[in-house]
Amino acid sequence: MKTLVIYYSRTGNTKFVADEISSTLQAETRELIDKKKRSGIWGYIWAGHDAMMKTKTEIEEIGLDLAQYDLIFLGCPNWAANIPPAIRTFLDRADLKDKKLALFCTQDGMGATRVFNNLRLLAKGAEIVDQKYFNRVEKNKESVKAQVKEWTEKFKQ
Repeated sequence: MKTLVIYYSRTGNTKFVADEISSTLQAETRELIDKKKRSGIWGYIWAGHDAMMKTKTEIEEIGLDLAQYDLIFLGCPNWAANIPPAIRTFLDRADLKDKKLALFCTQDGMGATRVFNNLRLLAKGAEIVDQKYFNRVEKNKESVKAQVKEWTEKFKQ
C-alpha cells in the first residue's frame, strides 16, 4: 500500500506527529506551506482569527499526484476548534474522490471533534478510515510516539 502523509504545522507539533507516522509506515511526507507569515504573537492571533473566519490562504503546491496513493494521512493543528487556512485551501483544491483518508490533529486543549467534523465536510468524496488527536505534543513527545505507533499498527500490511 502506498501511503502519503500531508500536514500543516505552525509550531512544529503537527510536523512531529507527521514525521512519526511517516517513519512508522515508511510513507512519503509533504508539508503544506502557507505563504502568509504566521510566526510570533501577531501570527498566532491572526491564525486563530483566520481559522474562525474559515478563510483560505495561498499555499505552495505539493507537487504530487494524489491518485498514486492508496492511503493519505491528513494532519493539522486545532486552531480555535477550527482548521488552519492552509488545510482549508488544500482540501478546496485536492481531488480526494474515493481516496482513503486518516485524519489527525494536534492540540493543547479541546475541540478536536469540531476539527474532524470540518475536515470530513471539506474532504469531499473521500472515505475517512480513522481519526486521532494528540494532546500537548511538545510536553509529551515520548507518549505521542507510543500513541502513533499503536495507532498506525492497523494500517500496516
